[in-house]
Amino acid sequence: MSRPQLDIDVSSRSGATIVGLTGILDVATAPRLRDALLKCIADQPTAVIADLTLMELRKAYTLTVFAVVARRTAEWSGVPLILVARPGDGSRLDLHTKAIARFLPVYPDLAAAVASIHRPPTRRITRLRLAATPHSALTARRVVVATCELWNCIELADDAAAVVSELVANVVLHAGTDSVLRLELRRGLLTVAVSDGSPLQPRWPTPSVGGDEVRPGGFGLRIIESLSTTWGWGPTSDGGKVVWAVLRLPTGVQHPVGRIGPLG
Repeated sequence: MSRPQLDIDVSSRSGATIVGLTGILDVATAPRLRDALLKCIADQPTAVIADLTLMELRKAYTLTVFAVVARRTAEWSGVPLILVARPGDGSRLDLHTKAIARFLPVYPDLAAAVASIHRPPTRRITRLRLAATPHSALTARRVVVATCELWNCIELADDAAAVVSELVANVVLHAGTDSVLRLELRRGLLTVAVSDGSPLQPRWPTPSVGGDEVRPGGFGLRIIESLSTTWGWGPTSDGGKVVWAVLRLPTGVQHPVGRIGPLG
């Protein structure tokens, strides 16, 4: 008996990543779809749109793979996951997509889904590319502090600067590639994410012993854990990885909303 097949085609349109699905979604193919969606979201496009119009659903519960992906990335990523499913055809997919629509936006065609990405949740986001040099940790700290001042979340500046210093120093020490710093403020949460070109799991440096100088990367994983609400890492579609940490604004702190472009 041949194994079920699910073809996953990834393309871009209007800044969004389109994930076209052809074939069968079941317990055998759902894990590969989950991993593909997570990689697409880690690349931080405007949106990730999964087109289900050519997909067949064997078991209703496997459709929850989309809700699982959205939940896993909601804490650190503002990238919406959007579904496209043809309504009213009476299929199993049509019936159960109505249930998943309580958790994710579902549109009847690709054009409507693409149009919806121009109405994203309010957030502020900026990116900066960093070279694989020791000075990049200092640059990243300064950018974080300046951004926190600009976004009126200065309460997080010191903690966010310490977190980004560890993330960038880890890239320089172990990945040896250029990195991209992404800062995002959304619903009172500040995400500090650093992506690099290495697929290896993050390695955290140990503190230096003796001397008065505190070098970047000297505090290791403990500082990330102690200062952030949550943190994690995942692979990107280009073979690298992204490591992220989320810091929460103190209760009652207000900040302006909006969106700005890259710094530098």
